[in-house]
Amino acid sequence: MTERALHFVEIPEHSRKPRQTGLTLARDLGVGYETAASFMEAVGEFIDFVKIRHLFVLLMNDTEQDFTRRKVDLYRRHGIDVNPGGIVFELALLSNTVQRTFDTLVHLGFSAVEISENIVPLTLQDKVRYIRMAKAAGLKVLFEVGEKYPQGAFDVETAAADMKIMLDAGCDLLILEKSQIELCLGQRGEKPEAAQLVELVRRVGLEKIVFEAEATPHHVWLFNTFGSEVNLGPNLDLEIICKLEASRRSLSREAGYGYLVDKVKRQSSIE
Repeated sequence: MTERALHFVEIPEHSRKPRQTGLTLARDLGVGYETAASFMEAVGEFIDFVKIRHLFVLLMNDTEQDFTRRKVDLYRRHGIDVNPGGIVFELALLSNTVQRTFDTLVHLGFSAVEISENIVPLTLQDKVRYIRMAKAAGLKVLFEVGEKYPQGAFDVETAAADMKIMLDAGCDLLILEKSQIELCLGQRGEKPEAAQLVELVRRVGLEKIVFEAEATPHHVWLFNTFGSEVNLGPNLDLEIICKLEASRRSLSREAGYGYLVDKVKRQSSIE
């Protein structure tokens, strides 16, 4: 990568692609190709995965001129893994075409798949089977963990045990459902149940968990608790990625300009 022109002005670093931590997962809800290309020019370096809205994946045709296929190719050229939403997997499951769907996604240029159970419940044995099937097809696997509409407290012990089994089966990343994060953190990361997320990370490993956090206070809590290399997404709109990158480097107003404040304090203490 070319050196920054202002390299003599110190700023916090963010790991570079291909990253293993500090991943940012974004969603494409159906922007036009030129808009997507503009986003890539501006913030492509900050993004590691893009999830394309399931409708546009389901409506794709098998030609190089297809609107969605052109965007898949665009994202891949920028070093970004591309996956369809979990609904595509669940529809394939109901159609009894999971293997064919995985193979076709690879043919269309997708490099990852999200396996979920938003509507269709899966046993742990089913999860392991489909993870292995996707990996054998050549896809990276993201699995969504946690209830979308939780009725009780977050069961860290059960979640961690299941997550370890899925990782052993080859799952690449485990997405912690947004509602579970909200249950633990509250509106502003003020709830004592936040300790459950710390325990989950201790048991599973920070590099394997993606927090489906959308609220800025949750981003700030995650950065303050786990550091800038925490994985975030996948429902981050492309428009907010630039703002998120500034927060990741503790250079945003929402993060309290943490780096700048800390640097001033350190210099003051030296003087």
